[in-house]
Amino acid sequence: MATDQFEHATFYLTRRQVNEIKELAKQNQISRSALVRMIIREYLAKQDGDRDKKQ
Repeated sequence: MATDQFEHATFYLTRRQVNEIKELAKQNQISRSALVRMIIREYLAKQDGDRDKKQ
């Protein structure tokens, strides 16, 4: 995925969240990194939506 702007975000996960991601990835037969990217995209989209509502 190419973007015009590079953004870096740090997310800290608990051990439980890591284990849940591993299990979800196994159940859905996708890589953990792909699943994490999907989760982060959804989180960031929600944050953008929340910001738009406040303005």
